[in-house]
Amino acid sequence: MSAGAKSGPRTRRARGEGSIIPYRGAWRVRVRWRGTEGTWFASSHAAAVVLLRAKLRERDERRRKPGKGTVNQWFDEWLAQRALARPRTYPFYVQKLAHARLKLGALALADLTAYDIRIALAAMAAEGLGATMLHHVFKSLSTALSSAAKEGRIAKNPCLDVDAPHRADFEAKTLTVEQSRRLIDVAWDTRLGPLIVVALSTGMRAGELLALTWDDVDLERGLLTINKSVQWRSGDNHRAGPTKTRSARRTVRVDRLALDALELQRQRVRHMRLLARVWADPNLVFPTQSGGYWIPSGAFIREFRRLLAAADCPRIRFHDLRHTAGLYLTRSVGIVVASRMLGHADPGITARLYGHAQTEDFSTAARAMGELLTPVAQGAAVNPLT
Repeated sequence: MSAGAKSGPRTRRARGEGSIIPYRGAWRVRVRWRGTEGTWFASSHAAAVVLLRAKLRERDERRRKPGKGTVNQWFDEWLAQRALARPRTYPFYVQKLAHARLKLGALALADLTAYDIRIALAAMAAEGLGATMLHHVFKSLSTALSSAAKEGRIAKNPCLDVDAPHRADFEAKTLTVEQSRRLIDVAWDTRLGPLIVVALSTGMRAGELLALTWDDVDLERGLLTINKSVQWRSGDNHRAGPTKTRSARRTVRVDRLALDALELQRQRVRHMRLLARVWADPNLVFPTQSGGYWIPSGAFIREFRRLLAAADCPRIRFHDLRHTAGLYLTRSVGIVVASRMLGHADPGITARLYGHAQTEDFSTAARAMGELLTPVAQGAAVNPLT
């Protein structure tokens, strides 16, 4: 540093206030804006102070400048970013923001107010949108608008001035032991049978089940390794990705009934592969007729509902089989073991959802699930052609 650039004691400026640094006989001024940094130079410290103040005023004016376009246009832009950065949560935000689009999408983004949001939420509630869904819509809207504020598209997220809708207390819809047995008995010889049995025996998520490969299955030792989940994409471009959380990666022991169902499924997949003209080969345990990733929608849901009706069971979602298994596990082996088998991030989640019971081990859990779920169908002959 030259003599002309000497400075007195340096003090740290607060975050966002820029910086003045002596540099090669001059003074360097830096100001950050939207993740980038602007740099300018002044001949003296006094001139650098004046320059810094001018650049900070210019930045703040740009921040206050209202964004152009409608709320819908911002949603489109933000969701495109989300699809790249967080593909697993992208469908969730698309679904939730679809409700907000109907009420707020045509408004100018810069003109959106807390009053507009409160009126929209009230209209959604009056039209019958449930409390939990309303809560998710509001949170999704707030997340999208928070990003708009960070990028300077709006001065402030208006959701900050709106009280979040109350989220209804979660009540898992589950089947009784007798209903589960009837469902397994009715479904055993159908295409969904093995999938339903493994779902009820392990409490695996649908994405985990449908990403399961034969490399993850140890029939001799009775173990399943869960280390991936299907990421549903448009255009049948589905693929396996990481599990929902790190704790969701786990190895679980399964009961004899689930092993019988998996052996039946292995024979069926071999037969399907022989008959298929084209076969995708990700080595899936539960593939489509052409070997690809199965989507739990459309024909899948209709067949599942048909089986529920045939077994005289209430109409539930396929995901509610996980809740059913969670309830059985907590009653049989306790919160800690059940939490690990279900892949929860924290036993507190399991406790909140399913209550308390005594803790035992995975082997006891497997025996308990087998005794609880084994129906008449266990003795049925394995027929790979059904």
